[in-house]
Amino acid sequence: MAPPIASAKATLSYPLYAADFDPHNSGFLLVGGGGGEGRSGVGNKITLLNTSRKAEISEVVDIDLSRDEDSVTTLAVARSSETSATALAGINSSSAEQQAGTNEHLRAFRISYPPKRRTAADEQENNNGEVLSYTGDTKALGKASLFAPSSAAKKETYQRVLRLSRARKDSPLRIGAVATGLAPEGEIVVFDASSSRPSEDDVRGRIRLGRKEEAGDIDITEGRDGEYLIAYCTDYEVYLYGLQSTTKESTTEPRFIYGTPHPDAFAKSKARPTFRSLRFLTPNLILLLQNLPGRTGAELLLLDIPRATSLSEIILRKLLHKAIKSASGLSTALLAPFDLTTQDKKQHVIAIAGADISLTILTIDLPSGRPRFTTHAFLPAVHPLQITGLTLSTFHPPPNVSTAPPQYLKLASISMGSTVVVHTLPLSPYPPPTSKSASKYPPRYVLTVPGRPSESAQLGFSVLVSIIVVALGAFFLQAWTEIRGGTPEYLGAKGWLSERVHGWVARPYMFESVDTPVITTKLPEVENVRERAMQMNAEVTDRAQMVRQAVEEAVRKGMPGVEDVRSVLPQMPSVEELKQKVPSVADVKRYVPAAEDIQNAMPAMPSVADAKDKMPGLADVKRAMQDLPSASDLPAKLPPTDQLKHNLPNIHHVIDSLPNLPSASALPTNLPPTDSLKPPFHHLLSLPRNPPLLIHDPDPASSSLSFRTHTDPHNPPPDAKRWEELPESEKEGWRRRLVQAEEWAVEEGEAVLKGVFFQGVAGMVGGVVEGVVRD
Repeated sequence: MAPPIASAKATLSYPLYAADFDPHNSGFLLVGGGGGEGRSGVGNKITLLNTSRKAEISEVVDIDLSRDEDSVTTLAVARSSETSATALAGINSSSAEQQAGTNEHLRAFRISYPPKRRTAADEQENNNGEVLSYTGDTKALGKASLFAPSSAAKKETYQRVLRLSRARKDSPLRIGAVATGLAPEGEIVVFDASSSRPSEDDVRGRIRLGRKEEAGDIDITEGRDGEYLIAYCTDYEVYLYGLQSTTKESTTEPRFIYGTPHPDAFAKSKARPTFRSLRFLTPNLILLLQNLPGRTGAELLLLDIPRATSLSEIILRKLLHKAIKSASGLSTALLAPFDLTTQDKKQHVIAIAGADISLTILTIDLPSGRPRFTTHAFLPAVHPLQITGLTLSTFHPPPNVSTAPPQYLKLASISMGSTVVVHTLPLSPYPPPTSKSASKYPPRYVLTVPGRPSESAQLGFSVLVSIIVVALGAFFLQAWTEIRGGTPEYLGAKGWLSERVHGWVARPYMFESVDTPVITTKLPEVENVRERAMQMNAEVTDRAQMVRQAVEEAVRKGMPGVEDVRSVLPQMPSVEELKQKVPSVADVKRYVPAAEDIQNAMPAMPSVADAKDKMPGLADVKRAMQDLPSASDLPAKLPPTDQLKHNLPNIHHVIDSLPNLPSASALPTNLPPTDSLKPPFHHLLSLPRNPPLLIHDPDPASSSLSFRTHTDPHNPPPDAKRWEELPESEKEGWRRRLVQAEEWAVEEGEAVLKGVFFQGVAGMVGGVVEGVVRD
């Protein structure tokens, strides 16, 4: 990145179209413009500005021009001294004079400079004794018409281009050239600019252009053997014209050196790039500014002109900033004395004005085996309106670099918005006077240190480094998270560490699946417990409803013992009360361990690697699936439907047995009290039914019964019978025996006894009871 560039801005009272620095004093800038001919209310002026300060631009003196003539279109300082400067300007005569065949387009003015330090003689006092500020002195020196008279019916020819050769302190000779604009046939006139009053007698050559052809730009440089080279460009072609300094008028013809190639015959667009401006860098190198078709960009070209032949070639190209759709101006400055006798490297500064009101500053070092453009700065939005001109000051190196003060190069730009902006570019000696190479190479001033990469190269390098840093960061982050067990393995980073280091780094950050044995023993599955509770609730509700229905049916039919049943019925719990005794989900959640208990149990959890070792692989699962019976084999392995129906209780059996119940008077007197029949539910409800249950009564005097399972329901013991096979007398005895043993209650119903085998002396008791009842 280039260091910040100091700038100063001033706004004048008229639009500006031309500007030029004093070639010997960059502290003075001459600008010109105006509203043109007519009554627009904006005058035509030339203004001398003081630009010696970095942050300030001040007006020194104005030259008011006639409003009956055209505005200033071109401007150049031809000669200057410490006290004054002579300027040449392109100003058209009035429309009436042009139609009469007279257009004195080239004007000369002398402008006095204010002294560097004022004295009493430079000041004036008015009658009140107040000191008046210095106003300077300006004078119109003359006017001339160098172009051939126009043959058009409406004469609109004006001076489009004015260029002077390089000013040198050791020689007053300067060559100038002017070019027409809006002429029926274009023309370039070369003249001697050493005179303070140029006239037709000073013309040194004329170049006739084709019909409707105009010169877009002109530049002049000194060649060898006292020759001046004049290069100009049209829209698509570049020409070179030679002029000897000793010849009064040249008769040579311009030489074509380069042209924009025509597009391919099969190309969709036939448009070609157009040349906008050109400048000499050396007598055999020309810098071309070219606008691409359709306002798609601008490009810099370096054209090499061999001396022996007319064949030229482009040796370097540079596409300008993408924000520049087209360029409007070009200026160059040499940061060394102009000398054709030495081959020392010199740096050229290039300034380009874009149509997007931006400025681009580049540098190039010549001569060089591989020259390249280096972008020094891109300055966007310099002016409020379109830039109409720009110019770089002439740099004069100090004789002693080591003791010289800081040196600067100034860049001035103007716009149609009446604004002037001057940028001050700091220069530095290269190589530095304190370096070791200063003794080998003569120091020179540069704007951009040679060898320093351009802004594009720096940006590319920065982007590359950023990508590398981000990639390395992502790589190490992925490796670190793999080691800690936070992400799946892609890099295999766990194998990079020893087992001890891996265990120290990864163990606190491993979170295993809840399927590990440690978790399953401490965290009950709440959803499974909830489903089991709901099933229990439904089962209890169905059984209670079944008992209530059986009892209500017995009461309705007037069965014996109804009074006892009626006394028990109100004491039976309702369905809602039964539901309240089933554990709720909130009660179940109380058995879930707290988060602290889970965290304390985590260190004892097996690692993911251990869990994976214990888990069956895909091959084991496939082998186990092959051992499973198919859908067609399942019916053969299931028990018969009749057997399933035989083992299932049926409510109809309970209802059918109710009419055979004895009456209350027929019941023994030693029956248990009614309170003993109250719930909660008894042991029989929770006993298993598959395999079948066998109840044995070894001792009638005992209060306990023997319960065991019978593995073969089809081959029961010889003296054992199912509940359904017992006669009613034995059923009555077993009912009484089960009540005495507190293993069954009347309200529980006989559905729970179906499928149960009974064996023992309870039948005898039942028979005795039955006999007593009959008696």
